[in-house]
Amino acid sequence: MDEERCFREDVEVVSKALARKGQSETPQTEGPKLYQKFRKTNRDAVRLAAALRGYFLEAGVSPEQREEYKDYLKGQSGAAMEELITEEAIEKMKVLEQLDWFDGEQLEGFIQSARTRGKSASLLWLLHQKDKKYGYQDYDFTL
Repeated sequence: MDEERCFREDVEVVSKALARKGQSETPQTEGPKLYQKFRKTNRDAVRLAAALRGYFLEAGVSPEQREEYKDYLKGQSGAAMEELITEEAIEKMKVLEQLDWFDGEQLEGFIQSARTRGKSASLLWLLHQKDKKYGYQDYDFTL
């Protein structure tokens, strides 16, 4: 568990650094740099952060690069969603959820993670998703 927490923290730090760096660049110049970083790094945290940022860039990324980011993110879907929970990036969470990569057990884990980390916006959205997809059949609310 400690290793997972350290990885999440590394991804968070790298994501923030990439976002800061991206503020001074246009998507057309940032896109190729992110892709190069994504392709050449040996660090999983850097690769995940670059893939997340690159996948959600609106410009500067070719369809082939976006597909490569998507394939990578699918294999790292849990870690990707954890980072989006940390950022409380609900719109991006919606995009990943629509790709149908998560089952009920994973969703439950994300809910627990958001609750534990005090990420209220993420928690609310995840609870809404659970209600929409699975409902709350396992609870009895009768008085």
